[in-house]
Amino acid sequence: MTLSQSSSLAHIGLSAPIWQSEAVRAGDFIFTSGTLATDWVNGIAPEASINERLPFLDTPSERQTEYILHSLARVLQRAGSSLENVVKAHVFLLDSADFPGFDRVWKRHFPNPPTRTTVGAAGLLVPGARLEIALIALATDGKARKNPATSDAPRPLTKKVEAMSAGDFVFTSGQLAHNAVDGVPPEAGGKGSSADMAKQSAYTLNNMFKSLAAAGASHNAVIKTQALLLNTSHEKGFLDACTAAFPKPGALAVTGIGSLLVGDTIIEIDLTAYKGNDLRISPQSTFRGPEAVGAGDLVFSAGIFPGFDTGRLPKECNVHPAYPHYSSAISLQATWVLDRLEAALKSVGSDLAHVAKAQVFLTDLSDFAEFDQVWRDRFANAPARSVVKASPLPVAGAKIAVEVIAATA
Repeated sequence: MTLSQSSSLAHIGLSAPIWQSEAVRAGDFIFTSGTLATDWVNGIAPEASINERLPFLDTPSERQTEYILHSLARVLQRAGSSLENVVKAHVFLLDSADFPGFDRVWKRHFPNPPTRTTVGAAGLLVPGARLEIALIALATDGKARKNPATSDAPRPLTKKVEAMSAGDFVFTSGQLAHNAVDGVPPEAGGKGSSADMAKQSAYTLNNMFKSLAAAGASHNAVIKTQALLLNTSHEKGFLDACTAAFPKPGALAVTGIGSLLVGDTIIEIDLTAYKGNDLRISPQSTFRGPEAVGAGDLVFSAGIFPGFDTGRLPKECNVHPAYPHYSSAISLQATWVLDRLEAALKSVGSDLAHVAKAQVFLTDLSDFAEFDQVWRDRFANAPARSVVKASPLPVAGAKIAVEVIAATA
């Protein structure tokens, strides 16, 4: 069922009781919401729960992954696509120990794997949920076709490809500073407490540039960088590595996550590149780079959180001490973030009304209900959306970070 449709966006379904579409189509691309193993009635759906009479037949992560992928397959079918057309997946695991069970099911559903970024979330919205999955797929009736790429960078250890061309865009899998044999190699910096963020970032980016080249894109073509850090207080090392690697940085999103899949790694990096000529850069650039980049018919925002541009919480995000019951920190911060996103999107030919997909990180999931009310007030048509708990953001006191993909208005 189509919830609403405009000249550039088609919203498919509505994920009741929260304000997000099951999927949104923008041009040739279909973006799904982050999907959990819930039926929105019983918490974890009975079909996704372990059969008490056969408790050792499979694991909770296998049952939930099966349920989620069947749900996503139905959503993609209604949107005019399929799992076979998926080019990118984002997977958040509540516990990295659940990865083997998840991966066994993944391999059955994706004999021809897409790119994938898989990290540990600090928390998920539904109690008992073990993972959340969001997909980007190509529409069956679109002109763009997917084309996987392979380089001489260290091979992925799981069922995914390094990079995938999809029309003028290139999506990479999330990569870490390992060599697929020994874990973190000496040239990527130390291990444990002596791990070097700058060296791990530089090593990872160097390998990712090889993946991009295999897909026909250079490092100069990167329009979006997502950095998922175990400890955002070490962010400067990553930013230094980015400054050295990118003469013209794209939009940048930095957030803290719960865990990574390879021991001794402290950062996972995900890149999106654009091989076309229609490029628009937001003039609201900070030390983190531009706040939004337009590329053809799509716009990619930076990760926006309160104080991302100054390093300190804006005064507008503080509850007035004389009026503690008239507002809340999360509502003030969500409003600030969406105002800033609106300005950034408008500067490159889009706006909030044209957001197709949003990734939301909350440092406290108990803030969700108030955040969701602010969200409803700003979006007449619900975009696709993923919501997970982040570990602390780079600015003390920041409670929310949002990054979006939008269509050109």
